[in-house]
Amino acid sequence: MAAVTAASDIDVQAKWKAVIVIGALTGLLSGLLGIGGAAILVPGMTEVLGISQHRATGTSLFVIIPTALVSAVIYAMSGQLDWILAILFSVTAVIGATLGARLTARISARALRRMFGLFLLFVAIRLLIPGGAGSNTQAVDLFTQNPLITAGEGVLGFIAGFLSGLLGIGGGQVLTPGMVFLFDMPQRLAQGISIAFIVPTALSGAYTHYRRGNVVPSVGLLLIPASVIGGVVGSNFAQRIDPLILRMGFGVFLIYGSARMLAPQLVSRLLHRVSGR
Repeated sequence: MAAVTAASDIDVQAKWKAVIVIGALTGLLSGLLGIGGAAILVPGMTEVLGISQHRATGTSLFVIIPTALVSAVIYAMSGQLDWILAILFSVTAVIGATLGARLTARISARALRRMFGLFLLFVAIRLLIPGGAGSNTQAVDLFTQNPLITAGEGVLGFIAGFLSGLLGIGGGQVLTPGMVFLFDMPQRLAQGISIAFIVPTALSGAYTHYRRGNVVPSVGLLLIPASVIGGVVGSNFAQRIDPLILRMGFGVFLIYGSARMLAPQLVSRLLHRVSGR
């Protein structure tokens, strides 16, 4: 395995093409599926650019903020975002993330990753099966719906935040399928809420990492324009394709996420072969 490169040793000029490809792919998938993009950014920076895990995580959050914000605006302009519900998820997720982060040292991360990987695989298979939950096409109304449903949505946000803080993953992997399966939300609306939910979470995390020196500005500032452009393309495309295709695309993404949880070394070797490192 190639040695990890120090932030000051990264030759951005020599690797600018790889940086742009990573950023564009991140933005495209972020806008298309309503995800943060860390699942693409972090392995891309560690395996392709040779950045350390901590700096890759911090830089990823730095890049995700403008990418998610632009994508959220496009979803909102298309009527596929409920800001009140996004705020509810964000508030409860912050509480869950704080608790999850505190419990990280007390629980076996390896065992948790395996269980979560199996969970993602189950959800992915369910998403790829036509029909069932998520067939609703009507928007939700937080102020008129059953209070028990609102409470359940708050719990979902808490769980998404808890797993995010505990495992260092994007909460959208839990939030989007949770909205689709548990509350029968339309796929596009679930994705719009998820991408908006990511913004305050990434902002908080990026600030913490920046103070600790875990953000590489030279790489982040090159990733951002490529990622934002990709996000605009992906978000607009998401409004024009069949929700069933979006749902299946999210299922494929969860299979990738499951593979990174269950067989991280295998995925790393594949990325090394692709990057030629």
